[in-house]
Amino acid sequence: MAYYAPPRPAVSWPHQVGVLARQAECFQDRATATLLEQTADSGGTVVPGQVLAGLGGVGKTQLAAHHARTLWQTGQLGLLVWITAATRDAVVTGYAQAAVEVLGAGPTDPEPAARAFLAWLEPKAMEPEHGTARRWLIVLDDLADLRGLWPPPAWSPHAVATPVSPDTAVD
Repeated sequence: MAYYAPPRPAVSWPHQVGVLARQAECFQDRATATLLEQTADSGGTVVPGQVLAGLGGVGKTQLAAHHARTLWQTGQLGLLVWITAATRDAVVTGYAQAAVEVLGAGPTDPEPAARAFLAWLEPKAMEPEHGTARRWLIVLDDLADLRGLWPPPAWSPHAVATPVSPDTAVD
């Protein structure tokens, strides 16, 4: 006996996976936010990613959320993925969720789904007809371990990570 699932609805663009951190009432714009925006506005430049480093409590998450919110609200993104990345499993689960929502991947085996999502992000797959739908930003908040899971270099925008400590593995 075979089971046939109903067809998944097509993903609507723009699309967001995950929930951005709420903006703090006392958030203050700073020079680093401008640098992040300039990186995103750099056109066709390859930007492998940004790592916002600093001690706990200095506002890395707030800065990343502000950056993501700005790009999203100004229509510069087709896909925004926010992952609370405190463990490697959390990163895999976040990528797998994005694969389920964007690619229609099966939700039962997260590792292959995560790999499929990373493959989908590869610049070679970004054909002109996809336009804004393929402009993505991935935020890996509170990153602890990313070995082998860094998003591929992109034409625009990129990935932002807020590591827990300076010793965080991001290669």
